Amino acid sequence: MRVPVKAPSTWSSTARRLAYHRGAISQLPLASTLVAAPTRLYQQYLSGGKPFSSSTFKLQEQSQPINMGSQIKNLDGLKDRLTHDKLDELRNFWFEHIPDEANRIIAPGELQKRWYFSDKEFDNVCVTRFSPVLEAIRNAGVTSAQELLSVAQPRNSLDWLSLIILLDQIPRNSYRGEKSSICFTYFDPLAQQVSLEAIKQGIPDQAPEIRWVFSHRTWFYMPLMHSEDISAHEKAVAAYEQMNQDILSLTEGTGGADEYERKAREVVQADPEAAKAVGETSKVFEEKHRVIIEKFGRYPHRNKALGREATPAEVEFLESGSDTFGR
Repeated sequence: MRVPVKAPSTWSSTARRLAYHRGAISQLPLASTLVAAPTRLYQQYLSGGKPFSSSTFKLQEQSQPINMGSQIKNLDGLKDRLTHDKLDELRNFWFEHIPDEANRIIAPGELQKRWYFSDKEFDNVCVTRFSPVLEAIRNAGVTSAQELLSVAQPRNSLDWLSLIILLDQIPRNSYRGEKSSICFTYFDPLAQQVSLEAIKQGIPDQAPEIRWVFSHRTWFYMPLMHSEDISAHEKAVAAYEQMNQDILSLTEGTGGADEYERKAREVVQADPEAAKAVGETSKVFEEKHRVIIEKFGRYPHRNKALGREATPAEVEFLESGSDTFGR
């Protein structure tokens, strides 16, 4: 940490003012520091640090925007883009092809393809309708979940769902190819922070409209699957295992604590094998991601986008046709 500049008392008042301002400017974070901040805060959170509090997301009001290197915090401007109506719009769009309640509880594989396979038309809709929100987040200089949540002010668990999809999925449809580094270095760390905070608050395993609607619940854990930090994958493994156990618990018994659990039990018992497949597939897919991180400490298929030099082992891995998950 730099020591604040203090001008000698013998200097003129003008000289002292100039020295003070130069010293203050020299202590501002560099632009590169600002860009790296989401990743840094996310790593701090995983290691046990608490870059933000779960009890409040209110930021201290500033009379003037904070100059952060080459970017200026403009959270008020972001409020015009990141609205409750936009979160509703995103959620309605994301699930519009699954109007049936039963299919949302246990989504058939055919209906999941829209989310997991590259489709230019689907990408274009994401870019047109939702990438302006992503750009507004970047332009606002957002570097933490605290700042983002202070603007988004999620009203309920479904708003949290929309926010995670916005940060974790929409960038993957909006920034492909050479632009995909934006996903990995900027939006992924923010998505992971929000995911961890949601899990900490018990949203995916306590809010019934998330817990028992498995096509909703799975998105809360996806940011952890996308992480290159092995500790995030340990959390993801545990989360998907708990989701699988909840599915299995529905194969027996009757009724439920609420209408969502009762309906989920009815759907699962109507086709228990399909339900079990959803739980197992989620676990297997996370395991495929985890073993790559365990072996390489990163995803080799991201090397090109991130300007990283591949190791011989990574080259062999990529050339052997191993999993790259569409990237």
